[in-house]
Amino acid sequence: MDNKSFENDFKTNTVTPDQSSIPTNSTIQLWPTNDKSQPGEDNIHSIPVEELYNRYHTNPQTGLSEDSISDTRAYYGYNRLTPPEPPNYFLLLIKQLFTGFNSILWFAGILAFLAYKPFGESESAVSNLALGIVIFIVIICNSILNVYQQLKSIKIVAAFSKLIPALATVRRDGREQQIVTDEIVPGDIILVRMGDKLPADCRFISCDGVKVNTSELTGESKPVSITVRCSSATFMESTNIGFYSTMVEQGTGEAVVIATGDNTILGKMSKLTRGSSGDEVTGLHREVNRFVLFVVLATITAIAILWITWAAWLDDDHPGFVTFNANIVNSVGMIVAFLPMGLPSAVTLALTVVAQKMYRQRVLVKSLQIVETFNAVSVIATDKTGTLTQNKMTVTHLLWDNDGVYKVPMPRRTSEEQNNIFSVLRRISSGAIQIARRLSDSTADIVRRLSSSSQDETERVPLVDNNNEKSDESKEPSEIKIQAFRDLLLGAALCNNAEKQAIKDMEFEDDEVQMKSKVQLVGDAADTALYILCKDQCSMNIERVRKVNPRLKVLPFNSSNKFMITANQLELLDGSKKEQDRIVLVTMKGAPDIVIQRCSTYKTSNGEIVSLNDDMKKTLFNRQEVLGKTGYRVIAMSQLRFTRQEYDEMITKQDNKQTPSTSQEGEDLNGFPSNNYCFIGLFSLLDPPRPEVPDAVLKARRAQIRVAMVTGDHPTTAKAIAKQVNILTTEIADMNGVDTFKLEKDQNGKSMLHLYRNDKLVETHEPGEIKRTDSLSKNAKDLMRRASIASGDLVVTEPPWYERTWIAIRSQFMELESDVDSTNKMEYIPYAIVVAGAEINYMDDFMWDWVLSHQELVFARTSPEQKLKIVSEFQRRGEVVAVTGDGTNDAPALK
Repeated sequence: MDNKSFENDFKTNTVTPDQSSIPTNSTIQLWPTNDKSQPGEDNIHSIPVEELYNRYHTNPQTGLSEDSISDTRAYYGYNRLTPPEPPNYFLLLIKQLFTGFNSILWFAGILAFLAYKPFGESESAVSNLALGIVIFIVIICNSILNVYQQLKSIKIVAAFSKLIPALATVRRDGREQQIVTDEIVPGDIILVRMGDKLPADCRFISCDGVKVNTSELTGESKPVSITVRCSSATFMESTNIGFYSTMVEQGTGEAVVIATGDNTILGKMSKLTRGSSGDEVTGLHREVNRFVLFVVLATITAIAILWITWAAWLDDDHPGFVTFNANIVNSVGMIVAFLPMGLPSAVTLALTVVAQKMYRQRVLVKSLQIVETFNAVSVIATDKTGTLTQNKMTVTHLLWDNDGVYKVPMPRRTSEEQNNIFSVLRRISSGAIQIARRLSDSTADIVRRLSSSSQDETERVPLVDNNNEKSDESKEPSEIKIQAFRDLLLGAALCNNAEKQAIKDMEFEDDEVQMKSKVQLVGDAADTALYILCKDQCSMNIERVRKVNPRLKVLPFNSSNKFMITANQLELLDGSKKEQDRIVLVTMKGAPDIVIQRCSTYKTSNGEIVSLNDDMKKTLFNRQEVLGKTGYRVIAMSQLRFTRQEYDEMITKQDNKQTPSTSQEGEDLNGFPSNNYCFIGLFSLLDPPRPEVPDAVLKARRAQIRVAMVTGDHPTTAKAIAKQVNILTTEIADMNGVDTFKLEKDQNGKSMLHLYRNDKLVETHEPGEIKRTDSLSKNAKDLMRRASIASGDLVVTEPPWYERTWIAIRSQFMELESDVDSTNKMEYIPYAIVVAGAEINYMDDFMWDWVLSHQELVFARTSPEQKLKIVSEFQRRGEVVAVTGDGTNDAPALK
């Protein structure tokens, strides 16, 4: 369905209702007509939006009033799920007393008592009684210690989850503000953007290319396109509803909260699984259980040998040397000596200590089982931007035509200076030396610059060649040479979602998190870098530029398309022009290999529009390649210009369609043209690696853990950063070689995968059957299964009690089933490999075996689905994978 057609209809009929019909500041009566426990059963997704506003006493422009929040929260409660019931201390103690090693110790204690009285001789041995009492005391003390350690670990992990509260942006009293998600109430107007998690069940009232991932609830692996009108009579299938905890993968929008906490769909479904996840048997549990079983069998075997030798030989040949009672005491001693009674508490204590150490490194763990799994990790799949790098990008160069380059002056870092006499003298002396050096070395240049200081600095753009060496600069500013430069700056300001906002930031202070308000530049790292370029380096008033060139429409950036498109109506400088003749600038910004392919022309240094032929494309790709090899991230920009009449006709034609706009490969561009753009230029951005990453990667490699980079950036950029952080090393990548492969046609026109090593063909492989992996996690499958059973859609016949008992016993010692189909694991080969996302779709089992057998791996230009595929293929080969990343495109793989 067409989101924008819904938006247009919504804006004319529902978004701007009669304001008199919407109470702006009324006292909320506790809604007697609202059944707060059934938000999906009163057609709340299909009622007119005016009725929705009236029901929750809200307003789309101003939101709820602060005066009504307390009454609303008193009726609906806080926006949090009811936690599982705390464990029963008495039952925990009983379980510890009579399970594990303690059950064997009870047997030993009883034997000691029997050796004291029933089997005692005329003179009872008090030592046997004392032994039995000591054993019982040990059992009780050990059980209390285990329970205490278990409760302590539960409290520590629970405390971790409360340290970082989730935030959401809402509109209240006409002001946008960030609040903790627990404080959200039905009727709140929430503002969502790409990368957010929906803080509650909500109904969308406006959306701009919004797509959400609902796989954890509905099982649908593909993102769902959000609309503002009801698309189905079924609440769960209507595309105007967003569910609590689902991830926004694309776009921006606004929504009315309709259910919070336990009244959300997730809250109702979570009731089905409460208490079921805590008893899951983990790998460490099975290891301990297998060790216990080994110890018990060894103890029984030793005792059996003791009694057999005593009965068959010692008692006959040497009567009275060891009596019956003494042999019982010996058996008790063997039981006590064999059993490591402190093992359970020691394991729990060790995991708790590790969890506390991880917290001091700002790593918050949800359960002790996660700490356990860390010890078994064999592969780390990590994103690049923001994880391996600092995510603080800076624009270093602007490039246009085939040779135009502008090197952005880098700001000097100011360090904290000491205010003592020695530091002051040092600064004065060094300053004097620098001044003298400048005066002696560049007097002529300074005079020339001072003489031309009255000229507009933005018009005097110094040109540098590809070696970053400053070329001759003309004394007179040239309007022709900087036309493409101005277009790049204008596009950087308009095709950009970064903006300054007042937010509440979290600051760690000891074991507490303080919320402090501050004004901060919010946006994607690349958008933020372009914003700083325009505002700080080029002294552009970005707010004014955006105001006089208002945005009409936007296709937000997403990790599948890898570009963003905006449409802005340019400022009217000629007052004689009619409104329909005003210029609309459509700007596309994104990955160069994607954007350049959609261009048919380019703008030269003198402002001419020239056809973009294959030779020029090759030149542009070569410039990108040179920058990428040195670790730069490159962004391309292209434009199209329409009159307002042409633009309106194009959008109206799209809105009248019944299906989304489709262009090449069936993509949805929200009505924007898919090709014939005019290429303007490139931005090169530098995102330096984190200083601690190279050493951390080396430590992981010394622990026999492979580190694989899985990023959406260009292969050359990914390869350059991988070398800087030791993912690609000199010993393997440089000395042995780097492997790649490409899908190419042979002499007979048949598609074959050609495997290269150091750009030399080493093998040819014919693509085979490509297996599809299930994108749902184990938790999602279990939740959906339980929901189906509860609704009656799935009838499960339980096996007999003895089969269930046997399955439960087996699960304590061995893994019953795996989440993924296993396959044979190949031996590691001492080579590196760089794989492009475009080639992943052609990989069969043989290719996955070959690729994942390399010791050093880099995956570039990958989509979220491909990242999930990579992790799944690692798991199929018996690897324990740790995934780390901070972007929305990492979410499926993280799950």
